[in-house]
Amino acid sequence: MRRAPAPLLRALALLWALCVLALAMPASAQPPRVWIDRDRIAYDETVTLTMEVDLQSTSGMPNLVDLTRDFRIVDQRLEQDMGVVNGQIALKVRMQLVLAPTREGTIDIPSMWVGRDATAPLRVTVLPPLNPRVVDESPPAAATEGRPIFIEAKVDTATPYVQQSVGFTLRLYYQSGMLVDGRLDQHQPAGASLQKIGDDVQMTVPVGGRDYDVVERRYLLIPERSGTLTVPSANFIGRGMGLFDGGRHDLNIFGAPVALQVRPIPANAPQPWLPLRGLRMRYVETPKSLQVGRSAPVTVEVVADGATAAQLPTLMVQADNEAQIFAEPPQVDDRFLQGRPQATIVRRFSVLPTRDGTLRIVAPRIVWWDTQAGIARIASLPDLTLRVAPGAAGASAGQDSGDTGASADDDARGWRDWIPDGRWGWAALGMGLLWLGVLFLGWRLWALRTKPAPVAPHVSPANDPQRLMRALARNDLAAIVQALCAAPVPVEADLDAVRARLADPAQRAAVDALQRARWGDGDNAATLAALRTAFASGPRWRTSAARAEPVLLPPLYPQR
Repeated sequence: MRRAPAPLLRALALLWALCVLALAMPASAQPPRVWIDRDRIAYDETVTLTMEVDLQSTSGMPNLVDLTRDFRIVDQRLEQDMGVVNGQIALKVRMQLVLAPTREGTIDIPSMWVGRDATAPLRVTVLPPLNPRVVDESPPAAATEGRPIFIEAKVDTATPYVQQSVGFTLRLYYQSGMLVDGRLDQHQPAGASLQKIGDDVQMTVPVGGRDYDVVERRYLLIPERSGTLTVPSANFIGRGMGLFDGGRHDLNIFGAPVALQVRPIPANAPQPWLPLRGLRMRYVETPKSLQVGRSAPVTVEVVADGATAAQLPTLMVQADNEAQIFAEPPQVDDRFLQGRPQATIVRRFSVLPTRDGTLRIVAPRIVWWDTQAGIARIASLPDLTLRVAPGAAGASAGQDSGDTGASADDDARGWRDWIPDGRWGWAALGMGLLWLGVLFLGWRLWALRTKPAPVAPHVSPANDPQRLMRALARNDLAAIVQALCAAPVPVEADLDAVRARLADPAQRAAVDALQRARWGDGDNAATLAALRTAFASGPRWRTSAARAEPVLLPPLYPQR
């Protein structure tokens, strides 16, 4: 076996050692990351802070003492993420903290040290509470009676219509300093649906001269028939410490039931029935100009007070002059504000003109019932009338030329796109080139080791009458031709060359008859009989010393 050259083997060994060294390097430790889900919240809302720590860079967890100065930790969760990076086990811990602010204003979350690294500082703006009725100058009767723990239930309206969305708020009050653990239940009312909205909210409020910790739970109440509707009282079952004598006591607290007078749907109400407190619509984005073949955006926003997005009709716009409208999925934001639901829907439409002239875009119209005034109203926007410029060939050419220029700029900038960013990008590029070099050298070594031997050209054995005899027995003229061409050594390409090499005149005459039969100028049966007789003992070839047949025509140029 042929051995590879020594320099090539040394180069391959060096590249392999570099690859093993790169794989043996520990995975890069990443600094801790921290972020919040939003930077503006109300006083009675919570913010979620997420911290991701790479355990390769530190063996401890951050100190959260500074965080508790302006926030209360309502809930916390830990998640682990394990993987293999460059042959090393990488373990990350992700901690999520649900924080409730203890004051209004701008709160700075300072940097927290994790090992030798510090997280980035954050800032949260705390706005006034969304439901100011929690801090009520007229405290609940239970608070005035000095109860340390009680339940309060409120609705945003006591006289709703059938199928009107009613905000139902349930609050559990307990004096600050108490430790309460248990379950708060609210049973379903008869003749209405009651659905929980969002997560529980925790806060601390002054009530009746005392500080109470409050757990607030929000529901969506939809009456299904008119008449008196009674929401059953809520129940809290659990345990509490610090109630009376500092010991631990079992708790079974009941709230008061809530009664509503549900009004029927008015006879003159529009259909579909949509009872709301208010409805606003506006254009977020409108086109300034239109051109045939180019789409333009139209964005509409709808804000409904007293309903969820699922209760609102589908938001659509229409256009004339054979224009096409492409609607994107709506962006929905459901909130619970001032004790009732509020929905915001933003939808973007792409208008594509197909003809020049004047294009009219018909804005959406929503018919709704004003529950405060008791009348039907129509929310709409003014229609848009725009002039559509023709999509001329010159404009198309200009667009193409502009695209070409952009492509040229992209090409001018594109030669730098392959340059990696940062040291890890360069390291990845180096590893890729290293592996390409190893693969190329391995391929070269394999090619040198397994170099194939030269293959001798295929030569048909001479004087082999079997193939020709089988073709004659089958009466197959095409097979006879192939057998005759394969009989000489080396093989010939056609019958003319075979005939020139035959020494027997009878065989040459039989080949001539075969040529005539192939071109339809002969008798196939007579030709087959002549071939069997002439080649009964196999073809006879001229010797190398034999002279060729005399040429009937004189040569074009006389020989000297």
